[in-house]
Amino acid sequence: MEITELEKMWEEFGDIPINSDDEIEVEFYWWEKGTYRFDIWHWFDEKLPNGLVADFHIDA
Repeated sequence: MEITELEKMWEEFGDIPINSDDEIEVEFYWWEKGTYRFDIWHWFDEKLPNGLVADFHIDA
């Protein structure tokens, strides 16, 4: 998967509603409703060569 695809997915992830337990409230790609948001963050972090913070310029 290319970084541009991951960037698009990351932007879309920003629009996904998250409940007070940090779980997504709707399905997102292959993740089911109720998936812990940080599990998804870790997935992105593993896919990016330099990690989320470096590749997407996220404030840690």
